[in-house]
Amino acid sequence: MYTVGRLARKYGLSRSALLYYDRIGLLRPSGHAPGEYRQYSPADAQRLEHILTYRRAGLSLEKIGQVLEASEGCVARALEMRLD
Repeated sequence: MYTVGRLARKYGLSRSALLYYDRIGLLRPSGHAPGEYRQYSPADAQRLEHILTYRRAGLSLEKIGQVLEASEGCVARALEMRLD
């Protein structure tokens, strides 16, 4: 499990970026430790890797949220639309 600070450092992000992703529902922590510390699982870290990949491809955070919640076919369509 990762704390928000550790996960941010691992991926070269600011802590506030991860807090923002949580606030908009893009990356929710899997749990909370005593003292309300957010805890991110390896699956959460993998989701963050996908988010960062899509950001590098130029997708907006809104579109990334749609892509992550959609089926595989929708992912391909969204990326094709962006590349066009």
